[in-house]
Amino acid sequence: MRHGKRRTRFGRQHSHRIATLRNLARAVFLHQRIKTTHTKAKEAGRVVEKLITIAKKDSLAARRRAFAALGEKALVTKLFKEIAPLFKERKGGYTRIIPFNFRKGDGASIVFLELTEKKPEEKSKPEKKKKTTEKAAAIKEAKKEPPKAAPELAPEVKEEKTVEEVKKEKAKDEIKKIKDQKGFLRKVHGFFRRKTNM
Repeated sequence: MRHGKRRTRFGRQHSHRIATLRNLARAVFLHQRIKTTHTKAKEAGRVVEKLITIAKKDSLAARRRAFAALGEKALVTKLFKEIAPLFKERKGGYTRIIPFNFRKGDGASIVFLELTEKKPEEKSKPEKKKKTTEKAAAIKEAKKEPPKAAPELAPEVKEEKTVEEVKKEKAKDEIKKIKDQKGFLRKVHGFFRRKTNM
């Protein structure tokens, strides 16, 4: 019996479970918001909260503990320099779980796991003025140049096609249409098409 066992096993072995939680925690610190199942979000939220509490101390030992949990140097520095200062005044509740939907295949409840304090993302605005001025300059140049006269082509002599050639072309068109069709009906159509000589 599992009386008093708080942790969820996820139906995985110990090492696989630890790796899953580590990857979820990494994703939360990297993207500040992830979409996952409810049970995974609850367990990953616990790991994330512990890591943020460790990061608030900002000592060498704390950095080593965070590195042991995350295993990525760049992510540890991001945790200590960018994320932990956001939660300086908070004493807990660093993550929140927002219900989203149910998964189609198995009906598992999908939620968003996100940090309560987020670093605002810097959005670079595209330079529209330069593009419009470049387009305007190109239009002005096009207007300045006089339109070129189209070169005169010699009139083509039309060849008369025989009845047999016309029938062959029609047959080729039908074959192309058959090849363009996809799925079951294409194969069935091949059995029922006309088999007369054209």
